[in-house]
Amino acid sequence: MGRLAAASLTLLLSFALAAEVRAEPDHACLDCHGIKDSGVPLVSGEIFSRSVHGGLGCSGCHSDKDGYPHAKRSAAVSCAGCHDAAAKAVRASDHGRHLVKFESKSGAGLCLSCHSSPHDLRRVKDAHASVSRGHILETCNQCHQKRDFKAEFGVEPMSSYADTVHGKAFLGKKNLRAAVCTDCHGSHDLDYAKNSSSKAYRFNIPKTCGRCHPGPAAAYARSIHGAKAASGVKDSPVCTDCHGEHTIKAQREPGSSVFTGSIVKTCSNCHGSEKLIAKFGMPLDPTKAYSDSYHGVAFRAGNLSSANCSSCHGHHDILPSSDTASSVHPGNLQKTCGACHARAGELVSMGKVHRANSTPAPDFQEKVLRLVKWSYVLLIALTIGGMLGHNMLDHKRKMLLGPAHGHAAGERLSLNERLQHLALMATFIGLAYTGFCHTYPEAVWSKVVFHGAGGAAARSFLHRALAAAFMGLSVYHILWLGAAKEGRSELLAMLPRRRDVVDAFQLQLYNLLHRGTPPKFDRFNYMEKAEYWALIWGSFVMVATGCVAWFRDLSLRFIPKWCIDLALLIHFMEAILACLAILVWHSYWTVFDVDVYPMNWAWITGKIRRGPDHQDAE
Repeated sequence: MGRLAAASLTLLLSFALAAEVRAEPDHACLDCHGIKDSGVPLVSGEIFSRSVHGGLGCSGCHSDKDGYPHAKRSAAVSCAGCHDAAAKAVRASDHGRHLVKFESKSGAGLCLSCHSSPHDLRRVKDAHASVSRGHILETCNQCHQKRDFKAEFGVEPMSSYADTVHGKAFLGKKNLRAAVCTDCHGSHDLDYAKNSSSKAYRFNIPKTCGRCHPGPAAAYARSIHGAKAASGVKDSPVCTDCHGEHTIKAQREPGSSVFTGSIVKTCSNCHGSEKLIAKFGMPLDPTKAYSDSYHGVAFRAGNLSSANCSSCHGHHDILPSSDTASSVHPGNLQKTCGACHARAGELVSMGKVHRANSTPAPDFQEKVLRLVKWSYVLLIALTIGGMLGHNMLDHKRKMLLGPAHGHAAGERLSLNERLQHLALMATFIGLAYTGFCHTYPEAVWSKVVFHGAGGAAARSFLHRALAAAFMGLSVYHILWLGAAKEGRSELLAMLPRRRDVVDAFQLQLYNLLHRGTPPKFDRFNYMEKAEYWALIWGSFVMVATGCVAWFRDLSLRFIPKWCIDLALLIHFMEAILACLAILVWHSYWTVFDVDVYPMNWAWITGKIRRGPDHQDAE
């Protein structure tokens, strides 16, 4: 035991002596370098001793200084002796090449550009280190603020980073786990994004982002976008194409490219590109088809709760509709649509979501929709054209020959009828305006009253309220026609008769050829009857098709999707026909007709001017 203790003591004394001998040159160095204004670089022994290299002593880096006096010019210090891998990475990086080429730095100078003072160099995990997470922004900005990056790359790194979701978390909330420069760009191996070895290289971005966001990265890897990117398709979107780079914002932040109100625009960067559509054989501009759809119209009107691209297709896990795992696969549509429409049934899969007018080979459903649309276009052209021709002939005849009758006064509308007319006029105008504002939200006349999400909600509520009032008026009118003596009398007077056809031909013969005399009309002439029954039919169509959209959850349960599209198409086309008929037909006979100009005041006073071409029906 005595010999073992003696040997141990001897070993300890040897280590102590060696340490003292090693430390002595450092103390000797500080005799000069520790004195201010001594004419040599000043080194603080206290600071150096707590640095990461403090245990090495001066000679650990200045190997040519093994005694005093020594040469005034020191040999270049090389970090590569101990940090060979890091040094090689720096020299091969774009940072290293730039510093060597433009700033003439080499050796330790390359390292110290980021690691700061050589005698106060700290470990990365040391909060005081220039390359610690808490100081990395300041360190990077020392160089990056000296160069006009915005002119060269379109972005100023530090100020743009500060406005991102990462920057706000790091700078504002002091969350040191938030991504900083080196997390995305690397450190020793930092390269420009165009370099395939760079962490910011296009095809490396999913892996780089996945270090902090493993869940979304894994979902993306399984998606159609991820699969295409992994196979080297450079046009396939990666994280930064949707989220941005130095503009990344929180998903719920309005300025974010993945904010609910920005999703359609972000997706259309690729799916609205004619070049990419042609290159990859993608569906013909689905964003345009979406914009014209029920959801798209509501979305454009400012209703951000309306379904957008990601609502149906997903976010990171987007798959083609042919994949059984896709949220838009026909077998999964009931579940997907059910997320918003709880009562959506299996019939929801019977119809296309994106309907493009330019589809080269339309199916049966598409053919029906197109047939109905163009039938309405023809109907509108013929009807409104016929009305214009009819009225122009009447106007010409009266302008040449003068009014067709005298102006004897008589009651035309009772108070009850005038009140019904006022209610009809108010609801019709309100429904027409709010309806077209919904379809054309970008129009000036729409934005004046309804703007943004609040305007969209107000417009939607007002349209439905007016629709309810219109339906209530319709029910009242039907009851009045059947229950009231006055109503039954008016209904009988409004029934079409053979004489109406004769009157129509006789009037046209008189107006066109100035032959004969104008017909003697009953209480209601064929023009008024045609307008009344057109109103009845149009009201029925508008209420029926409007309710399909109003009670959409119920509709999706019992009506095939394409039939709902058909109802919405008819609702829109019928609205156009009704509004044009009012402008061309009704406004002529109540305002511009020479016999009543400047207005037929019967809708206010209940009385009309009546002459020899009118006679009351008995």
